[in-house]
Amino acid sequence: MTGILLLWLALSPVQAHSGKQFSVDQQQVLHHEAFPASSGNAQLVRNLPETIRTLIRENGDKMQLNPHLNQFYAARRYQTVWTRPEMVSELLSAIEGASADGLDPLDYHQKEISELVAAFPLTIEKQALYDVLLSDACLTLASHLHTGKLDPARIESTWNLKNDVANSIVEYKLQAALAANRVGAVMQELRPQRQPYADMKKALSRYRSIEKSGGWPSIPEGPSIKPGDRDSRVLFLRKRLAATGELVSGVQDTSKVYGADLTDAVRQFQKHNGMEPDGVVGSGTLKALNVPVDRRIDQLRINLERYRWFLNDLGPTYILVNIPEFSLKYVDNGTKLWSTRVIVGKPARETPVFKADMQYVIFNPQWVIPPTILEKDALPSLRKNAGYLQQKKLRVIDRDGRVVDPASVNWGEYSASNFPYRLQQSAGDHGSLGRIKFMLPNRYIVYLHDTPSKDLFQKTTRTFSSGCIRVENPLDLAQLVLRDSVRWNAGTIRSVINKGRTSTAFLPKRIPVYILYLTAIPSGDELFFREDVYNRDNALLKALNRHVPGLQNGRVGL
Repeated sequence: MTGILLLWLALSPVQAHSGKQFSVDQQQVLHHEAFPASSGNAQLVRNLPETIRTLIRENGDKMQLNPHLNQFYAARRYQTVWTRPEMVSELLSAIEGASADGLDPLDYHQKEISELVAAFPLTIEKQALYDVLLSDACLTLASHLHTGKLDPARIESTWNLKNDVANSIVEYKLQAALAANRVGAVMQELRPQRQPYADMKKALSRYRSIEKSGGWPSIPEGPSIKPGDRDSRVLFLRKRLAATGELVSGVQDTSKVYGADLTDAVRQFQKHNGMEPDGVVGSGTLKALNVPVDRRIDQLRINLERYRWFLNDLGPTYILVNIPEFSLKYVDNGTKLWSTRVIVGKPARETPVFKADMQYVIFNPQWVIPPTILEKDALPSLRKNAGYLQQKKLRVIDRDGRVVDPASVNWGEYSASNFPYRLQQSAGDHGSLGRIKFMLPNRYIVYLHDTPSKDLFQKTTRTFSSGCIRVENPLDLAQLVLRDSVRWNAGTIRSVINKGRTSTAFLPKRIPVYILYLTAIPSGDELFFREDVYNRDNALLKALNRHVPGLQNGRVGL
């Protein structure tokens, strides 16, 4: 935020005028003389800086102004900033345009500025207020477009992404744009520039158009509708799928038969909503069909905010795990090379959201039960069933690395906090980690790994782990992350795995891994919604809809 502030010190009047409309006619701004400099009153000109200083210092907290605003004006000796109507007009367009990003123009003093514009000419106190509100709106909107309205660390306690590098790059572009006196260009540069963000904005616009047209009908409850069935609800189903484009609108069909064209449309809808595309309108499909359009709009706004948190941080090569989508994709030099299905943590043991670098791969890993599983699963099971160790093929190892006879351990006297041993599982196809483990050192002891439970990847909802991420095709991923290695290739990897020897392969270059939570995912003209498996959307929406309470560095907390 400091870099943005310094750039704003060079702010000067703009020449261009956007065609967007504000809540009041911008021509009203262009044809009014707001400031005393225009009226020739020298005394008022001398008094205005002191009026601005007093306003910020005495009322800044009460007005919930951007905390950097005083520094911004102090560097300018509290001189007015918004002395050119053309510059004001362009900022007003940017504020109005924030709605297209899922933000609320009212958060940027839209109403207050409109009232002041309507009251031109202004008293000195209102002239000071007018300038301060415009500056505050500009600084705050710039911050929100670049890194989000909300502080992600207050929403996701495990969040550790930093946008310092991305900020520097964007701020350099901002400096060039400000030198050309184009406020609109500044705001456009601050937005995430990657295609998914633009696609999400298009989707938001499309769903708002659907809402204005009346939305879509709710389909009544009833038994499953299968291909070939005759059901009066088919008429509702046609209108519903036509609204979102899965069914191409043509000649109006009044048939109550669930035919082939509608079945194909339902399959497409199921694909868009992460379901098995069987073409049967069962309870799950019906529930997704009946999600109202305003809720889908909220979902798009929520995920636009999430995108602002991390998109500027992405480099050309990375691995992205999306928890609600149960997916992993590998992007190399800006191109998606590969993707696969994953299994994530149970709702009671959520996979955390964070970023870490993958550094090495372990083949034929031996699993040591981590503290959480030891406390919640292993020790309770051992107290009930002495055969637990044999079932899981676990050995008891003391601090000196010696194998301990399980019968000599009083399992009832230990908890995870004072347990003097480690429970270690030998490597192999039976092992909980399978044959490959991908290490991205982090405080949560979360990693990617193989699994013997291959059948679970056929489930549409895959929340089965204790927090770590199980990868469906780990051998392919290992070959990808090690493909630039001199020593490791497909042949040597298979040879080491087949020998059963535990081996470590260091990556030639660390690869950033982003473990994220996105419940709406655009892909070109297609839009995919996913179930909010950890129930995180509502809390984020509530905070997003709150009108700028408790600004922290220009951002909102909970």
